Amino acid sequence: MRTRQAQNLSDAVAEAVLDVPGVACLRPGLRGLLRSSATVPTGPAGGHGAGARGAVLVSFGPGGAVSGLRVDVVVRARHQAASTARAVRAAAAAAAAVPPEAVRVNVTGIV
Repeated sequence: MRTRQAQNLSDAVAEAVLDVPGVACLRPGLRGLLRSSATVPTGPAGGHGAGARGAVLVSFGPGGAVSGLRVDVVVRARHQAASTARAVRAAAAAAAAVPPEAVRVNVTGIV
């Protein structure tokens, strides 16, 4: 149940994040790549599109509610990374219906 819930939420967050101006793609950092290589792929393995493996990680609290999100993005060079990360945080929080404080955004690259 939680795996399906996490995947659906991850896909919704990925779609919302990809609509943010300045986001080139979703792409996990080294830790996300290592973690996703140890699991069965549930979506496209590429660095873009909804379901990019390892780029959106969902954490659940003891009651089964979402306690946190980690989103790894690549930012376009002509956009400021900090303001793009703030916009990604807001979009991810809205898509997951969690407070912005529960979202951590990592910029894993600039293209």
